[in-house]
Amino acid sequence: MTANSAAFDHVEAFRWHQGDPALSDSEARLYDLGVLRSVLEEAVEIAVADARADRVTWAKIGDALGVTHQAVIKRYGRGGGR
Repeated sequence: MTANSAAFDHVEAFRWHQGDPALSDSEARLYDLGVLRSVLEEAVEIAVADARADRVTWAKIGDALGVTHQAVIKRYGRGGGR
């Protein structure tokens, strides 16, 4: 098992809106994914702020997130994130 497949299993297991009679199964899945995306973005913001407080460089944060250090500075630097 890889980290990606383990994470995907967690995503697949989240079914907060499934069973809502007002939604089709595919609509419920989209609502669930929207919630997950929102929470994941918030968790990343918190992790970046914590990493910066621990003096982790922007380059290392970018490496961990799979983006350039310029991209993380643009998104989370100077008041970005929390």
